[in-house]
Amino acid sequence: MKETYKSYFLYFLILVYVSGSVGFVINPSFFSPFTPYTLLLTCFVFLIHQPSTDKEFILSFFSIAVLGYIIELIGIKTGLLFGNYSYGNGLGYKLLDVPLIISINWAMLICAGIITVSKIFTNKFLVLIVTALLITLIDLIIEQVAHKLDFWKFQGGLPGLHNYLGWIGVVFFTSYFFYPSIIKGNSKVSFIVLILQIIFFTSLFIFF
Repeated sequence: MKETYKSYFLYFLILVYVSGSVGFVINPSFFSPFTPYTLLLTCFVFLIHQPSTDKEFILSFFSIAVLGYIIELIGIKTGLLFGNYSYGNGLGYKLLDVPLIISINWAMLICAGIITVSKIFTNKFLVLIVTALLITLIDLIIEQVAHKLDFWKFQGGLPGLHNYLGWIGVVFFTSYFFYPSIIKGNSKVSFIVLILQIIFFTSLFIFF
């Protein structure tokens, strides 16, 4: 794909997030059904900006997505990893009670986190720790509005420390295995994707 078209998709994605941030406050019932498609668009834009000839990157991305799905499936069936929770209908189609888009989105966030943090720190262990904390912070923000958007719900309300420690561990070990192939990704788009999701869900937490 030509770089010009890639840029157009990126600008369009930014517009979608800005519109969504405002739209959710004004008319949440209208904008809420578009959430899974927005996340899918985000992943598409993220992937088209990655090295097209780097098969290792693409393989690692989808390996993380599959692993993420398995982890989520274990999580909702056992409650051991993150606590007792279940998914609603806000994230679209579910396979065995787990929305398919959630694993793709987490793969994107983990990859974007590794790429972005690796441009700041050179020590692998430090990159893994900071990435795990960053993605867990994003999860913390999303958790504040997840039940309102019918993404997922924890028994007893909001998740406890168990959930966040679980995410730190999952992100750290997932990042560890795929680190060498992921750090070669596009840092500009990775940073933008992280910022868009942080700003979007923070705005929903404040105003929604």
